[in-house]
Order: sequence, then structure tokens, then C-alpha cells
Amino acid sequence: MMIRPTIETRIDPGEQRRRRAGCIGGGRGRFFAGLLLLTALSWTTSSTLMAEPLPVPEVTDHIYDSVNMLEADTRAELNQTLKKLEKDKGAQVVVIIIPTTGEESIEEYGIRVAESLAVGRKGVDDGVVLIVAKDDRKVRIEVGYGLEGAIPDAVANRIIQDRIVPAFRAGNFSTGIQDAVITLDKLVRGEALPDPVQKFEDELALYSVFSLIGGIFTLVGVLVPLIVGRWLAITNFFISAGVGFLVYYLTDGWAFGLFACGMVAFFIGIFGTVFSAASVAGSGSSGSGSYSSGTSYSSSSSSSSFSSGFSSSSSFSGGGGSCGGGGASGSW
Repeated sequence: MMIRPTIETRIDPGEQRRRRAGCIGGGRGRFFAGLLLLTALSWTTSSTLMAEPLPVPEVTDHIYDSVNMLEADTRAELNQTLKKLEKDKGAQVVVIIIPTTGEESIEEYGIRVAESLAVGRKGVDDGVVLIVAKDDRKVRIEVGYGLEGAIPDAVANRIIQDRIVPAFRAGNFSTGIQDAVITLDKLVRGEALPDPVQKFEDELALYSVFSLIGGIFTLVGVLVPLIVGRWLAITNFFISAGVGFLVYYLTDGWAFGLFACGMVAFFIGIFGTVFSAASVAGSGSSGSGSYSSGTSYSSSSSSSSFSSGFSSSSSFSGGGGSCGGGGASGSW
């Protein structure tokens, strides 16, 4: 049996020190590289978590469309539909169309918007928010506690899947939103909700004040001219009555018409009486003159001041309702 000679390899001590230094240096390099990567990841995560959520839009009407998804006529028609629903039932349905919900999911955004706007009446919680995030291709129906019986999650999901999504996929955005609003309107109207008593009481109080003021001013404006002559009183009555009827016709509010009638009658009666009395006094002192000049007053300035003062305008404001996350979401 042959024995091979053993070859002994000697490593220079200097080389051994260089190898040990390289291993140590390489370990430190990997450590610092990992630490740098961990720091970058932590910074990115914290930046994402600390990102400010998108502000809640300032909704001044029942239809809020920041991307012009709807045509102006469609937007106005839907807005009138939802205003009438609120007037008849008290419930509030709001449509919000935005580009994106940002870092939030549409569910998180929907709850935050519904709570911030306080859609629906306080204690009744009869609010619905339809949210469309166009760039995210997401849609959400947020339902208040008081309407979860009329619009349960399954029904909200069917509205999205059967009404909105097919129309949106075909590019018919107006059709999808119109169908959804009409369906929600029918469901809300079919629910037994408390009558909007508070709003009725507020309107009744306002009408009572306008009627009382208008009646008093009309009475004073017609009776005062009797001091100088009955023809001024008769003329005043017909002019003020005509103005009152015109305001009633334009505003569809008898209280506003009576108020306008009272204002015109009061100003014509007071100023007409003063001018007539001054004219009579002037003619008596000069020994000549005509009483007929006392009726040369003009009522155009007094009547025109009421031609547009009672145009009714309304804007959306939440009633204090709350939502608990009921509803459904979808995408197209």
C-alpha cells in the first residue's frame, strides 16, 4: 500500500489578518445595509399610516358632483326629486360623486362622510348616502339605522349590481345614478317613517309671522288714507292687493303675498296721506289749487321692492342622523 505524502499548506499570517478583517467588514456592511432597509420600510409605512384622509366635501345640495359625471339637466332633476322626498318623508338621500377616496377604502370613507354630514334626522337616522369614486371605479350605498329595514344590505347590493354596475360598464353614468335614485326614492317612500313635524312647525311659525305683519300693515295702510279721502284708500287697496297677488303667484306662498300686500298698502297709505294733506294745506294757504293734485303719488318704487324679495332657495344641511356601516359596496 502506497502512502501519499501530505502536502502542508501554510498561510501567511498577514493574509490571515486580511481575511478576518474582510469577514468582519462584510458582516458590518450587511448589518448596516439591513438597518438602512428597515428604516426605509418603517418610514414608508409610517408615512402611509399618517397620511391625512381626504376632506369631507362641502355638500350644499342633495347632488354633489365634483367630476361632472352628470349633465346639468340630470343633476337638477335628481336634486329636485330628492328635495321633494325630504319634504314629503323627512328622510335625506344624498349622492356624492368624487374622483377617489384616497388611502381609505370606500367603506371607511362612506361612514366618515355620512357621520360628518349627519345625513338623516336625529333620532330617526333616516339618511342614505350614495358614493361614487370614479377613478377608483368603486360605488357605495351607506344606509342609516332608521332605513336598514327598508334598504337592508342585500337590497343595497342588488341596487348596485343590477342598476348601477351594468350602466357604468356601458358608460351610461347618468342612467345608472338615475335608476339608483329612483329605486331608493321608492324604497324610502314605502317605509313607515315619522312625519317631518319639526320642519312643518318651523314653516307654520314663519308663515304666521309674515301673515300677522302683512295683515296689520294692510289694515293701517287702508284706514289711514280715509283721513284725507276715501278715493286714496280705495286706490291703495287695489294696488296693494294686486302686488300681493303677484307675489303669491310667483312664490306660491299666501303668507308672502299678504306680507307684500301689507308693505305696499302701508307705504302708499302713509306717504299718500302726507302728500295729500300737504297739498290741501298748500292750496288752502294760497287760495287756489286743486285737490286732485294730492293723488299724483307713484307706487312703482314701493311695489317693485317686493318683486324678488321672497324667492325661495334651499340648500342641503344634515339633520343630525347617524349611520352604522349598513349598506353595500361594488365596483365596475
